[in-house]
Amino acid sequence: MNYSESFLDNVKSFGVLGYSVEKIIDLTQPEDEQQFRIDFATKGSDVYKAYRKGLRTGAYNLDKDLFDKATKGHDTIANTLLDERKSKNNINDKIHENFGLL
Repeated sequence: MNYSESFLDNVKSFGVLGYSVEKIIDLTQPEDEQQFRIDFATKGSDVYKAYRKGLRTGAYNLDKDLFDKATKGHDTIANTLLDERKSKNNINDKIHENFGLL
């Protein structure tokens, strides 16, 4: 299925927020929900790539904000949260490497 650039931009924005496929369908009302679900789950599809880019952008923005607060603002809570996120990311990376999940 072909999606417009504005539709894909919306999918990316929803990815930044980590929205589920169900929420995205409710908000965008694609012409063919079933095809959208397939595209959403298919590596390499435009929808898949847009959503993943949004997820990665959202994670980066959060990590960058925590890093700035921890280093420049000497915020100990931000430092703790950043360390927790790094540990979680390392675990998730290993799960993805070994099992192809996440």
